[in-house]
Amino acid sequence: MVVDTTVQPKAVAHPTDARLMHRAITKLVGLAKRNRVPLRQSYLRLAKRAAIMVGRYTHGHQFKRARRQLKFLRTRLGRIIRDPPQD
Repeated sequence: MVVDTTVQPKAVAHPTDARLMHRAITKLVGLAKRNRVPLRQSYLRLAKRAAIMVGRYTHGHQFKRARRQLKFLRTRLGRIIRDPPQD
């Protein structure tokens, strides 16, 4: 009997992944629009640009700059989550 014990790596996103945070921002903004919840700002354009730049910076081994863009994404995601509903 021959048993293959090689493990296939899974594409599991890390909690600090730029793509994951950008996706959360887009989903939350879309959900707010669908339910007519006004947000003060959506940050969609800025978040898209930041997510792109994280990939570019890490590819160029500019990790401090990439970390700054990740922090920007994390901050904007938190602001969207905490945005109080307007009356």
